[in-house]
Amino acid sequence: MMRTYALIIMKPDALENELVEPIIRRFNEHHFQIEMIGFKRADEKLILTHYAHVVEKLGDSFKRMAIAAFVGQAMIPIILSQDGDQAIANSRALTGATDPTAAQPGTIRGDLGTDSFENADREERCCYNLIHCSDSTESLLTEIKLWFEPETYEVFAPLISSVG
Repeated sequence: MMRTYALIIMKPDALENELVEPIIRRFNEHHFQIEMIGFKRADEKLILTHYAHVVEKLGDSFKRMAIAAFVGQAMIPIILSQDGDQAIANSRALTGATDPTAAQPGTIRGDLGTDSFENADREERCCYNLIHCSDSTESLLTEIKLWFEPETYEVFAPLISSVG
């Protein structure tokens, strides 16, 4: 059977609220396997590269908010795999909508999220939505290269590319 891959990144609010284990458990319950766990204390270059597409879309205000929210913060990237060809779609469905108040019950953000875009906008900050989830094979490869050591990328890139 074919295996496909996904990437999630535990954001600072997941770590601060001790939700790493419950979130990983959710993925395990949905037949995801952990392939690699990393750890990064994000610097400005990493965050601005990771969020470049959002900064391009939303501009300098988002850039400032992302720097304030993530630079210097601990984050945990996790490469997951799942049987079948839908690991990215399934991981995104399990994660739920980016705005926790719009996320369905049964999703990670719907059940564990406590913030909203409305509160974040009012307070001029990024929304605390627990985890990042890659949205395509292309972003998966780009983000693994950003968040993991080169050796990890060298191992996973051929596996992902062969099914992507």
